[in-house]
Amino acid sequence: MKNLFQKLLLFIFMIALVPTGYSQTKKNDLKILYVGTNPDKPLSDREKSIYTNLERKVALRKTRANDFKDLISKHFNSVTVVYGDDFKEEMAADYDVTIIDTYLTPFAGGYEKDENGKIIGYNTKKYLTENYNAATIMIGEPSAFIGEGRDLKMDHLCLCLDAHAHGMKLDHPIFNTPNKINVTYETKETPANYKARYGGKHLDKTMQMWRIQTEGYTEGKGMPIGLVSTGYAFDNDIDAEWISGGYNSKGVEATAIGRHANFLHWGFAAAPEYLTQSAKLAFINAIHYIAKYKGAKQVTRKIKRIPLRQYLRESQWTVSDEGSAAWLHYINKDTLKMRLEKEKIQAKKDAGKQLSELEKMQLRMPIRKETRIWTIRHEPQYLKEKFGENWAMYENYYKENMDYFYPIPDERYTYWSAVDEDAKALGIANNNIKILETAIAMLTNNDRTEMAKRILKRYTNETFSTAKEWKKWFNKNRKNLYFSEGDGYKYIII
Repeated sequence: MKNLFQKLLLFIFMIALVPTGYSQTKKNDLKILYVGTNPDKPLSDREKSIYTNLERKVALRKTRANDFKDLISKHFNSVTVVYGDDFKEEMAADYDVTIIDTYLTPFAGGYEKDENGKIIGYNTKKYLTENYNAATIMIGEPSAFIGEGRDLKMDHLCLCLDAHAHGMKLDHPIFNTPNKINVTYETKETPANYKARYGGKHLDKTMQMWRIQTEGYTEGKGMPIGLVSTGYAFDNDIDAEWISGGYNSKGVEATAIGRHANFLHWGFAAAPEYLTQSAKLAFINAIHYIAKYKGAKQVTRKIKRIPLRQYLRESQWTVSDEGSAAWLHYINKDTLKMRLEKEKIQAKKDAGKQLSELEKMQLRMPIRKETRIWTIRHEPQYLKEKFGENWAMYENYYKENMDYFYPIPDERYTYWSAVDEDAKALGIANNNIKILETAIAMLTNNDRTEMAKRILKRYTNETFSTAKEWKKWFNKNRKNLYFSEGDGYKYIII
């Protein structure tokens, strides 16, 4: 009995030594391709412009690829490392999961120039072709470049993701299989920018967050900066899912971890050496999870600069009395921080110390002092001319037309939001499939046929010429029609 008791104590002691979230799962046979940065490659001009402590950045690069290989090799039998300059997308076909942790070279896009070298336009750079369907994890900022080139939901919302995650969907497989992740929370002050925005206006002063990295970029020691993508309309229950947010400068809904088709965005940029044990296992789970999406078809798209409905709700909030007050409070508080930071940088310069490009830029930035008129800075010029400083009219404009906005491209390769007077006259929101049904009925009954044709052209990609064709198409596909804001406010077949 005594020996049994001693064995029990020993067992309890050994369990206590097991790290949080530890897994004894045997190695998996999935074949993994890790695409990293050559440790001997010098920093790019871009990296030099966005990072402080460049010596640390260079040192971190030296060990990063091997660090990832070591972590992945503990869980998978087959791990291959190639550097970005040597990577060809055809390589991914031989692997179950490809991990891209470096900037790729674009094969198309960029500035268009005339015969005299004058810039006349710009096309989004493309890094992976439409044929690329490998199960892929993209780490940090490269995710945005690849995502924008493929019209994925991963974009350049903000290179400002720090060390913590929040709002995780803990029932998601990434937190449960094959490793059960023991998420432990830290109480953090809610970022002031969250509370200034529409989506975060009801947040408390503090939030529960999960530490992903042992060190964040805001500590100023040279840690890589993580990236969040736009969270608006990310989760669509079709081919994209929002998995987690993270501490950032844009808002609580921003996407730190998310999937679109065969691509998974892991926005946290630290190498495994600087990941917590639970975060390491979540990353391993992410590899297992995305593997099943090898060959997955991308159904929905996110056309760059499309004004999503939630952006318009933010605009409505910003011009309102409550919203403008929240924003101005945030800016005034931030102004004090900016002033103190500039004083530190100036003192560093006065001491004869070398400044980074980022610090030089911060020193040049003026101290902000905004008033109410700042809240309408992004409003269309025609609204400013119409409403002036009558703030209530701006807010009412959004309230009255929120169901009827749709995007129109302009000559600057972007979009602006117009009010669909046809939908408004019918009193049917454009994201209500009834608008198509009504337009087809109008066409069939020779009732306002020109309006009906405009509506059908505006919200579909079809070009039928007769009511009979429209009706046949609609009846066949009605159950599979999905209103996609990212696709240009179009009903697409899923």
